[in-house]
Amino acid sequence: MLTGIKLRANPTSNQKLILSQWMGCARLIWNAKVDEEKYYRTFARKYHPIGTYAPIDQKAAQFKSKELTPWLYQCPSQIIRNSATNWYNTYQ
Repeated sequence: MLTGIKLRANPTSNQKLILSQWMGCARLIWNAKVDEEKYYRTFARKYHPIGTYAPIDQKAAQFKSKELTPWLYQCPSQIIRNSATNWYNTYQ
């Protein structure tokens, strides 16, 4: 039998700010993976021979660039990785 424990979190205003930033990072990765899959579905599969385009995967490192998204480096890597993995599991 599975049992659970219910806890209530009362974050401070600074912790709320950090948590909302982390949720924004996760949302960015999720939306980027959706856009990437849409690109492969529409353009790459239409104009490239079968097997020459990149497969749909769980990688998220390509979205971390020092020029475009330097604020992603402040987010824990587990959040970014889990967001990409959750998207991939939902896609499957």
